[in-house]
Amino acid sequence: MASNIGKDLTHLVVLAVLVVVLLVVLTKFQWVHCSVIPGWCNVYCNVITRSHAQVGLIYGPPGDGMGNPVADDLEARGSFENEIRALRPDIALLPISKDDLSAGLLKRYDVIILERARSLSSRQIKVLIDFVEKGGTLVFVGDSATSQYVDPYDLLLAQQENQTYYERLQRELNARNLTWDSNYANRSIEEYKKTDTYDTIQNYSKVKRGFRKLVAVTAAEYNRTITRGYFVNLSIALPDHLVAKGLLKKLTDTQIREYAIVSVDPASTDIIAYIEDGKNRYPGIIETRYAGKVIYFAYPPERTNSATLLANTWDYIAQCSQDAFPPSRNEPLEVAPAEDIPVTASAG
Repeated sequence: MASNIGKDLTHLVVLAVLVVVLLVVLTKFQWVHCSVIPGWCNVYCNVITRSHAQVGLIYGPPGDGMGNPVADDLEARGSFENEIRALRPDIALLPISKDDLSAGLLKRYDVIILERARSLSSRQIKVLIDFVEKGGTLVFVGDSATSQYVDPYDLLLAQQENQTYYERLQRELNARNLTWDSNYANRSIEEYKKTDTYDTIQNYSKVKRGFRKLVAVTAAEYNRTITRGYFVNLSIALPDHLVAKGLLKKLTDTQIREYAIVSVDPASTDIIAYIEDGKNRYPGIIETRYAGKVIYFAYPPERTNSATLLANTWDYIAQCSQDAFPPSRNEPLEVAPAEDIPVTASAG
């Protein structure tokens, strides 16, 4: 009798272990979300993976691009933040003004969502690229970062590099007993004009359009923004992708009117869904193969009018993001100093 009980207990333990292993596999590869099983998120995130994704929602003021990232009323529906919180309560999501976007800030986050942030500085663009290169996940929306201007600090660096270049060229010319109108000097200067330093100095006052250096991250080039007088459709191209899991082949009840037209590199991207306007179709949701995970929405995702797509997207980028005490966006933001920008003493 005792031996039978012992065998039964052994079988139960083995079965329990197999069930846990199966749940870990299903959760890890995102076939199921941990919230489906009561208490499993706590076990999976706190005991097994011991990690919690911190997500920052970077946004600009109204008029700074497409989308509705946040709402003053946390109970109102329609904003990206409120729609996500309605699906995934108590998540570690903090809305952050784009003015606070810096290297020191992003060290705190695993995922950054960029929406309604058309105008960004050259330094902020560099910070985003560095974030993804270090393995961070970036969700990029619409026309964000398509109006880029030179940061004053970058202009200062360019001016210093410019002075250093001409001083070095002067020494080379002296060593070769050449003048500034020599072929050697002209060839050197022509090559120098192709550099970012020269471009920064010559065009520092101009606002530049398009993703520019972010193309390396997005593998897509921004062309223009279109606003229709009607709602367009969303056609799923990769139904097996986790973002598109459980969706109909075509979503015809969207609220998408405004969207970006982008050209993508097919060798570096997966087009998850297309926008269809009745005549043409354009890339709507794109994933880029890069160091970190990069998802690009050509339109505001909250306008999809699909709880399934929003939940899938959140689970794909930040499954373990539960926070018992989510920070309030009304609390003062503590930002770590950006270590890559040294403080220089003013001459005096």
